[in-house]
Amino acid sequence: MKCYNHHDRDAFAVCKSCGKALCLECAEEYKNTFVCKGSKACKHVADVEFVNYFRDNSEKAWFFNRMLFVFLGLFLFIYIVVKTFMFFAIPNPLLETVLLVLLALLLIKRGLDLKLR
Repeated sequence: MKCYNHHDRDAFAVCKSCGKALCLECAEEYKNTFVCKGSKACKHVADVEFVNYFRDNSEKAWFFNRMLFVFLGLFLFIYIVVKTFMFFAIPNPLLETVLLVLLALLLIKRGLDLKLR
């Protein structure tokens, strides 16, 4: 493949933004990829792709954290229900039950409130 600008030279890279084949003189490394040297438009597209990559990954992380809080809260709530019916083993079952219910509700609410900022 030959360079888009210099038809007598072999291409070294392909622009991430516009897809043109580039020789060593025409290629510029930009954020772990290659773009057309001196082209603001190609750098802009590369910036947008770079930001979108991290945004997509952070959305997955937020979703995971949200589900983790919800499942922890539900697990704690189930634990409370089971533990309440075994109150004879606990010295003060009412206080422990109230505190654990509040903690479970807090975890569930926190999980449901998590959003991408």
